[in-house]
Amino acid sequence: MAQPTITVRMYRALGGEGSDYCGYLGDCFLIRVANEPNPPAHILIDFGVLMGTTQAHERMRKIATDIVIMTGGKFDDEGKITQKGTLDLLVITHEHWDHLSGFSQAQDIIFSGLAIQQLWMAWTEDDNDALANQLRQERDRRTLSLAALSEMIQKAAEGLNPSPLAADRQIALSGLDAFLGPLVKPVEQERADNGLAARTTAPRRLQSREIIAKLKTEAVSKAFLTPGQVVTAPGGMKTYVLGPPRNISRLKKDKPSGTAKETYFDNQALEERLFRIVDNTPLDPDNDQPFANRFNRFHVEQVHALNEASTGSDWSTFLWFKEHYFAQTSEDGCDLSRRTIDSDWMGAAGQLALKLDADTNNTSLVLAFELPDGTFMLFPGDAQVGNWLSWHDQSYLYGHQELTAADILSRVRFYKVSHHGSDNATIKERGLGLMTHPDLVAAISTDEAFGKQQGVKGWHMPDARLNNALLAATKGRVFRNDDPTDTLYPHFDNRLSSCELYLEYTVYNATE
Repeated sequence: MAQPTITVRMYRALGGEGSDYCGYLGDCFLIRVANEPNPPAHILIDFGVLMGTTQAHERMRKIATDIVIMTGGKFDDEGKITQKGTLDLLVITHEHWDHLSGFSQAQDIIFSGLAIQQLWMAWTEDDNDALANQLRQERDRRTLSLAALSEMIQKAAEGLNPSPLAADRQIALSGLDAFLGPLVKPVEQERADNGLAARTTAPRRLQSREIIAKLKTEAVSKAFLTPGQVVTAPGGMKTYVLGPPRNISRLKKDKPSGTAKETYFDNQALEERLFRIVDNTPLDPDNDQPFANRFNRFHVEQVHALNEASTGSDWSTFLWFKEHYFAQTSEDGCDLSRRTIDSDWMGAAGQLALKLDADTNNTSLVLAFELPDGTFMLFPGDAQVGNWLSWHDQSYLYGHQELTAADILSRVRFYKVSHHGSDNATIKERGLGLMTHPDLVAAISTDEAFGKQQGVKGWHMPDARLNNALLAATKGRVFRNDDPTDTLYPHFDNRLSSCELYLEYTVYNATE
């Protein structure tokens, strides 16, 4: 039986010389299984880049064009699609924007230029799964509220009138709203009400949810995978489904126990207040403010309304407050913003964003593709601690062969590093520590410089300690999306090629 050649193309679409960006913080991988005389099989795993990425629209369209061509599609001289490509399998690991954005930014190329044969998603996206529906409803409410809050913060910061929502979005939400993506613009629709036509606004949705719904209808067939399953991918590769877990405590676990506190947002009342603000529901002056209404002698709106024509017994007191706490600067030019705490409450929104980001990452579909020699390619999406630990909760049976997660990890020869190399997305003893194959290679989809511009203190992607551990485990065989195009890779035995559009690694070659 003929043996295939299997390659992994990690897209990045770098700019040319003098570009102001040098990496790609998102996931887009194309696996090609070539086994002549049969036509090659193609598997696309995610297709997105972080919101706020420079020239994201243009870059994703370049990538989409290459995917169509690689899968057999054709364009004419004017760039119009004349023949669709065949995508044998599309894998969507989870709903974050940096894994889905291209389906919006290049939707005309993708949906007109590709015939999607199979779609694989995690059980968490199954509309017929009661637990999945419950989790998705909870997550949708939070993601929608945070995305709307992000918009409100941005508008308030740009406005001229004082607002308690005016804040630095990166500080208030730690920049994590960039993973959520934008909201779909509100659409007015007509409805009949007692015989009269009325205009209503359809409920708002994240574009990521719209994308997932669209993909479900576009694919010829779809499957929602659950841990412990062993399925066959195009090209004949046995594929072991490791995650996400169905155990709720595992899904909610984003930090290692003992050495690091689990930073779960547990102030339900404050979370409800955030939702009411986003929904334009009036706050309860007695329960939603630090002090009940009866204890407030002065109100913020009274001070803001103060002008030269103001009168009354409290005029001088209001004026003193306005000059000392509401002015941007004092008479001698000193910054007075430190005296204002109007937007400090939004630190709670940052906690909610952090929890939501981790919980969504832990719903990542995790797949281990078995190669012809019994080794594996591991694609964990953005799985964090609980997802990783859950892989050891079950064994994996295929025919008469039963494997444990430890067995699979010990045979991994290609590892797509989880969540761009963040500190809690690759665990040690029960994760990377078990990846002992002598030919182990790691790929990191990151833009380290861009990551450091996010949030309050910047994101470390990759984390320095993890990066060193990866270099040690792979004997230097680590490649990244932010590697310069002239990078030399002496440890890869000519298996790795690079250009501005992608890096491509030959994982398995039967002729060697």
